[in-house]
Amino acid sequence: MAGLPEDLESAEVVAERWKNDGLLVIKPKYNVLLSYPDDNNPNRITLTSGDGLVIIQTNGTEKVYDSTQPKTVNPFLAYTPNGTVNSTKLFYGNYGTLEDLQTLASVVGNASLQGSIIIMRYGSIFRGDKIMHAQYFGAIGAILYNDPANYAPFGTTANQVYDQKWYMPPSGAQRGSVLILDGDPLTPIYPSTDYMYRLKEENVKYLPKIPAQPIGYAEAQVILQYLEGNEVPVEWRGALPNVTYRYGGELHNGSDAWSLGSIDPTSGTATMLEITRVLGEMYKNGFRPRRSLMFCSWGAEEYGLIGSMEYVQEYVKVLGARIVSYLNVDSAVQGNHTILVKTAPMLFDIIVEASKMVPSAYDAPGQTVYDKWMRVNRNNVTNEPKLTYGLGSGSDFFSFDQLVGSSNMDARYTYDSAEQRNIASHPLYHTSYEVFSMMKNFVDPDFTAHRTMGQFIGVLVLLLSEAPVLQFNVTRYTTALMQTMNNLKPNDPTVL
Repeated sequence: MAGLPEDLESAEVVAERWKNDGLLVIKPKYNVLLSYPDDNNPNRITLTSGDGLVIIQTNGTEKVYDSTQPKTVNPFLAYTPNGTVNSTKLFYGNYGTLEDLQTLASVVGNASLQGSIIIMRYGSIFRGDKIMHAQYFGAIGAILYNDPANYAPFGTTANQVYDQKWYMPPSGAQRGSVLILDGDPLTPIYPSTDYMYRLKEENVKYLPKIPAQPIGYAEAQVILQYLEGNEVPVEWRGALPNVTYRYGGELHNGSDAWSLGSIDPTSGTATMLEITRVLGEMYKNGFRPRRSLMFCSWGAEEYGLIGSMEYVQEYVKVLGARIVSYLNVDSAVQGNHTILVKTAPMLFDIIVEASKMVPSAYDAPGQTVYDKWMRVNRNNVTNEPKLTYGLGSGSDFFSFDQLVGSSNMDARYTYDSAEQRNIASHPLYHTSYEVFSMMKNFVDPDFTAHRTMGQFIGVLVLLLSEAPVLQFNVTRYTTALMQTMNNLKPNDPTVL
């Protein structure tokens, strides 16, 4: 976790590896606002009966399956305030989207939501937006959980979830930041250097004002069983057994008072270290790239892309003038099926070229990444591989995309969504079960996908650095803009 001694130790290991590989290592320093839970006093949620008897008190921890694994931080949501809230009103808000809570308010009444606690399931939107939406509608607290419909689609018995499969077990709880701003919240727009003016915490509108806590779905099941009110529509229903999903209301008989990361980001770090090792050997043997290569290991990504954002904010003018491309390998491997690429349109052709040079993971000899890509994810109109234009805001590419304006890419090896029943993400995301053994047992047993991703990114790096003339196809950018414009028009003709 960012800011802790273990995180510094990991950074020092990466720095030492890079020095040994012949890289010049620099360590920019920023002073940023982070939040941590109390390891000795886990956050808990208590449901009590009218006479004060405890129906359930959440554990605040996750079940330990392997006592040899290093201890991880207890489940919490970074940047939510400390505090204890009590309410006799509990509501279920589905995914917590603005539309979901508008529907909830229309059913139970806006006044009923004032002073309530809202329980919502993960998925559909960023967790921070769920909390801010609940706050906007008058809630004084929020609860998040991973519904089996999205994270354990084949069932929740012991042989269907971790540690027998890679699906979320009953006690699993997803940690994460709820900050809706990227970078240090006290110095928006500006780098968090020692001399920078800082806002007061109470004046930062991007920080939530209500307590919130993630829990396991076994605990959510008990809480949801006590909800009253009308049943929710089919699309709001999850897959918890023995639960009738209801909107909720007054609790007439009671009141309701991050991790090791074998996928995110360790798979990306391991892949990048292998790339720098190979390039370091080439450098020692006389190789000199035509264009400079910079490898970055960012801190505090999970809190809100803080390390990368602060760096870009400090050097945005220089970066904007010089950067050709930023290649993101945060979660390099989250499955062993095929490659998944999000990119700027102008990189399309060079990405396809690189994919034709690299063997496909877990396929017959002679099969390339491109061959598998075309077989399982072909654009039948253009007869090209499908990829996504535009990267969004989910990882460290964001500041390069939105502030620097370079042509960037995020790539990973991923799972077969149809085979996995369209799960919301890799199921153990941000839990204490995202460990090395999980990766080896359920995701990439031979680490072939890691090798493939390392080769793919490595080839792409060389193509971008060595080509006398960059292979940027501006026509694709024009086409992408036209497609985006056409997609907007049917939804809202007044936009363009």
